[in-house]
Amino acid sequence: MTIINSIMTTIFDVLLRPFSSLSPWYGIAAVSLVTGVVMLMIFRHTSNQRAIRRAKDRIRAHLLEVRLYRDDVRVLLRAQKDILLTNLRYLGYSLMPLLVMIIPVVLILVQLNAHYGYRPLRPGDSAIVAVRFAQGFDLDAGPPQLAVPPGLKAETPPLRIPAEREVDWRIGAERPGRYAVRIVTGDQEVEKAVIVSNGHTRVTPRRVGTGWWDIVMNPGEKPLPADSAIRSIAVDYEPAALPFLGWDIHWLVAFFILSIAFGFALKGLFRVEV
Repeated sequence: MTIINSIMTTIFDVLLRPFSSLSPWYGIAAVSLVTGVVMLMIFRHTSNQRAIRRAKDRIRAHLLEVRLYRDDVRVLLRAQKDILLTNLRYLGYSLMPLLVMIIPVVLILVQLNAHYGYRPLRPGDSAIVAVRFAQGFDLDAGPPQLAVPPGLKAETPPLRIPAEREVDWRIGAERPGRYAVRIVTGDQEVEKAVIVSNGHTRVTPRRVGTGWWDIVMNPGEKPLPADSAIRSIAVDYEPAALPFLGWDIHWLVAFFILSIAFGFALKGLFRVEV
């Protein structure tokens, strides 16, 4: 999974680099266009296109039947039953392509979330660094230490939360840059990237250790060592939002609307029945 994350992260870094100085809308639109095309190709090659075409023709025929015989109750009820059954058959034809699409869509969403889901720290901002430890780790016997590089500063001493096996620090951002804070526990030391920028760029809120799903959902940094007492390190970046006509909307809404719009706009060009 780490290899797949690394490949996807590199692809998206390259794809979105030309849009780094522009509004996030441009990058999201570009990915939505590519996603729409990829989903069309997947749908075309994993679905029964002839059966879908026949099902759509039958649905249109039954709708016409409802319109023509709306005064005949028996015909009307039979047509409505046929519409329902044909719709269910059509959904069945679409099920396999949708299942196949889940994997690439999840990988795309995870990468977009890293680029557009959070705002990097700005100079002068503060953030909490939350470190969770493995079950059985004694926070008192081996008190963890936080080391920050120039450009960041530790603003508070460690706050221990034994019930959660967690230790928190608050750090402050002084100037733009990509930094690595170090968590030292005994003879072990791990790092977590912290991004300070006046623009927008990819950030990874959490670095995790084990668990394939956690690793999938947190790309951009290598998993923590398997023998580390630390299970996760999180930086509480602020969520980002897309401005739209005076409103702030979530990037996920924009992505799905644009992807669907591009898909339907291009389905005729690629000769795909959807």
